[in-house]
Amino acid sequence: MTAFERTVRLLLLTASLLLGLAACGGDVAIGVGWFHEDDHPWPDHPDWPSWPDRPQGATGLFPIAGDICGQCTGSQDGTGAGARFNAPQGITADAAGNLYVAESASATVRKISPQGVVTTLAGTRGAVGYADGSGAAARFNDPSRLVADTDGNLYVTDSGNSVIRRIAPDGTTTTIAGNGTCGSADGRGATARFCRPRGIALDRDGNLWVADTGNHMLRRIDASGNVTTVAGTPGVCGSRDGNGGQAQFCDPQDVGVDNWGNVYVVDTGNSTIRMVNDKGIVSTLAGQAGRCDAVDGSPGVSRLCAPSGIAVDGNDLYIADTGNSTIRRINLDNVTSTVAGVAGHAGIVLGPLPGGLDRPVGVALAPDRSIALTTHDLVVKLLPAK
Repeated sequence: MTAFERTVRLLLLTASLLLGLAACGGDVAIGVGWFHEDDHPWPDHPDWPSWPDRPQGATGLFPIAGDICGQCTGSQDGTGAGARFNAPQGITADAAGNLYVAESASATVRKISPQGVVTTLAGTRGAVGYADGSGAAARFNDPSRLVADTDGNLYVTDSGNSVIRRIAPDGTTTTIAGNGTCGSADGRGATARFCRPRGIALDRDGNLWVADTGNHMLRRIDASGNVTTVAGTPGVCGSRDGNGGQAQFCDPQDVGVDNWGNVYVVDTGNSTIRMVNDKGIVSTLAGQAGRCDAVDGSPGVSRLCAPSGIAVDGNDLYIADTGNSTIRRINLDNVTSTVAGVAGHAGIVLGPLPGGLDRPVGVALAPDRSIALTTHDLVVKLLPAK
């Protein structure tokens, strides 16, 4: 879909809403300290009052969980700054305001409540393996990205095991696709094969979209568990726009879906952002294959460096531009801008934007419309300027 087509679709959506209403009537520096009011860790949530030092409409980077210090690396449950993370990767939110983090280094999936309480939902710290089970009995190997459905189930790419797992709200883990063997095969359930999949997203029809990183492909798992290949060529690392199997990706690491069925692929190996429309045609929205740089602008001008995460907020795409230690935004006109962090400066600086980030990976839209992200050993809240 072109920028013009996206604009037309937005105008049509706006018109229909109006009609409906009418019918009804590096260096580490901390710019701001931790805020310990446990009752209100999400200041812009419509059901909770805003913090007095962060009024509605404020922008900046604020801590959610984890800390920075010489001995803060690790994996430990706790509240706010008392919790510890070890190289957190993907992040997602459920409808109740809980955040979930895939912590690949500890082989666990962590949960952060709206009150900032961090617990381990599934897996056991340091116990790498492949086993379904309840809570701590489950075993993972490099869980990397995850997404929540409306019932509170999580879907996790267990990259080291080359499978897709589901975690129920009570922590019970089951395997829904793949069998632990790296390969490339369409099919249902355990007959399908993936190779080190990382990105995962859920569309409005209940389909899961998977960035099959090791195979350089985009896969889809329908509501019945059938796995099909949508775009890319098995085992071929390249960069080519086109239809279905004619298109090429290189080490794609995340994927997002908008309300109109467009799928966005974070093509990490090419340092680009790709779009797959509802007809399966792949185009490039931002960056240039093989060019690792930091340049804002239109698709032909913009440059990224090894991006690895994406969140879709209506017509805006938020990208974890990992190599540049920044968060980038791609708007409806496919223009890329930098919203947080300073390219070339890897260090945590909380407080007013642009602040500072250290190789962010996971990025997710939170229920209060803020952006939650993982950077260094922290989970951070971004309130971007609109």
